[in-house]
Amino acid sequence: MDRPASKRSRSVSSRPSSSRDARSSAYGDTNYETILETKNCYMRDSATGPVQEDIELCNQLIQHEIELPKDTMFQSEYLPDFHDALRAENQYIRGRQSLKNISDGYNDSWIKTEPIYGPKLQPDHTRGLRWSTFNESQRQKLGVQPNEKSLYTAREEIYFPYLTGEVKCGQQALDIADRQNMHSACVALRGLVHLSRMAGCVEMLHRRILAFSISHDRETVRIYGYYPEIEGDNTSYYRRWIGQFTIWTDADKWTCYRFVYKLDDIFLPSHIARVTDMLERIPEPQDISSHIDLDNTTDSQSIPSSEEASASRRSMTVRSRGLQPEIRAMIQTVQQQVARLEQEKQEQKEREEKLLAQPEQERREPKEQEEKLRQEQKEREERLLAQFERLAQAVNPK
Repeated sequence: MDRPASKRSRSVSSRPSSSRDARSSAYGDTNYETILETKNCYMRDSATGPVQEDIELCNQLIQHEIELPKDTMFQSEYLPDFHDALRAENQYIRGRQSLKNISDGYNDSWIKTEPIYGPKLQPDHTRGLRWSTFNESQRQKLGVQPNEKSLYTAREEIYFPYLTGEVKCGQQALDIADRQNMHSACVALRGLVHLSRMAGCVEMLHRRILAFSISHDRETVRIYGYYPEIEGDNTSYYRRWIGQFTIWTDADKWTCYRFVYKLDDIFLPSHIARVTDMLERIPEPQDISSHIDLDNTTDSQSIPSSEEASASRRSMTVRSRGLQPEIRAMIQTVQQQVARLEQEKQEQKEREEKLLAQPEQERREPKEQEEKLRQEQKEREERLLAQFERLAQAVNPK
């Protein structure tokens, strides 16, 4: 029985192939991989690799059997002729029709975000979350504005992309596709890592595989997973090999289909849950001003008090709207951390008041714990001050 029409959004770019050829030329240079490494993007595993849970997930995605669709050109009697037909052009066969909150883009430029290095991203296939995935509060926290860049979106209606695909032909085709997919995955992970910093939960993403890619020509498919390693303010991105196979064998002709099917069945729910959980950890937007007074940050010797921070945020200017997305992202991060610090100070004050009301013997152990919390808060304040200073340098370089 036929499945209902797809609810997911799709788009097909009308840009000429010559434009894509020009965009792809940068990836043909083998030095591109070296340049990526200078940006902390490595086309290999790290020394520690991803967490074991995600290694097992990758094996599950590529090995588990599923019910295969019937009446396709991949049936044995049609496969040889179909193989020959692809010498002239690529054809879209069919896709899963029941995905919810998913948006697919075909040959779409990632116009809403900035590349890490080189040309603007334009994968042959992009899959990410739709705007309808998020409730109104979460949308406000994302702060995506029309006609402005964002770390969280590839284009309108594709947020937090988790799968990209590149199709190539000719010599060294797959190596070029791999470089393009690496670039796309690093940009996708960059947005997730930034969101985790705003939410104060980078440990949720450390060494977790958060994006996948498929590179293929007429004969061969390569599948990879991508993960960040986060150490303090530094983030590096790595790639893990998942599989490589020939499309036209009976054993592997459905491997790619099974992988994507299981990816949406197993990984996608956790991807959505991870993103929405981070958004829920971020304070409500109405508690945070949308501007920051950058003129005073260079003279700061300590973190401002709650009253000073509130006054500072109220005095912020609109000129930050003209800044680069990364600097605006830094501003957002500092704003969120200041708000969280104010909340922690208020909670600490309430705990101290309760502690003073207790008898001396009962308050000894809580007092030690309170001292520990106070020391941790002091360390957070020092880190926040360092962020203020870096932000001031980024906005007003000497």
